[in-house]
Amino acid sequence: METDISGATGYTVNAQYYDLIFPAEHRDALRAGLGVVLAGAARVVEIGSGTGLFTETLLANLPAGGEVFAVEPAPVMRAALTTRLAALGDPPVTVLPDSGLTADVDGPLDAVVLLHVLTHFSPADRQTLWRHWVPRLRHGGLVVVDVQAPQEPVAVPATVIPGRALGRRRYDTVAEAVVDGDRLVWTMTYRVHEGDRLVSAESVSFPSFVASDEQLRAELREAGCEPVADVPAGMSAWRRR
Repeated sequence: METDISGATGYTVNAQYYDLIFPAEHRDALRAGLGVVLAGAARVVEIGSGTGLFTETLLANLPAGGEVFAVEPAPVMRAALTTRLAALGDPPVTVLPDSGLTADVDGPLDAVVLLHVLTHFSPADRQTLWRHWVPRLRHGGLVVVDVQAPQEPVAVPATVIPGRALGRRRYDTVAEAVVDGDRLVWTMTYRVHEGDRLVSAESVSFPSFVASDEQLRAELREAGCEPVADVPAGMSAWRRR
């Protein structure tokens, strides 16, 4: 088993499974929520686009003349992302192979979106993240994240997360976490089944930085944003003052 300090190496293990094991109900709820929160947003940055599960939704909701910038530093995830986006024809999206801390997109922006990626940023890196992106937002522009879980560093017992089937094979994940100071170390085991037979199981461990709603509220207020009320369940949003 490999412990991945940066989070990037782990994607060489899970990229092939990512779309198959991402919980469909959660995915669909976030997609629907994006349509509500980002209504009218024309210039959108997505940090940690992964395989493009939500990039397609951002593109579908763009007004005429809109543009998406998809930031994805992991090469194996970016390969899936560009393949997905290229199949759409000629979408108004630019893929950037950079870190969310260094990607350079000229402002003003309507929104910066971070879904299933904030866990990779330490508290110090989050401060850098907000300093980097909030000034690029127009006044009234949004920072949008998914609600982080757990909200504090507590151990999480091994839990099976069902995935989906592809042909004869079925995919799922066993997820568990142990406390490591003020953060967690997650171990994810990606399993492939055919009938009653376990075909394969691959594991990777990576550190996860906990960011509670209270912490994010304080950080983003300091960065010049105010929380947005009545956001769809599963996500939070802040508006630049």
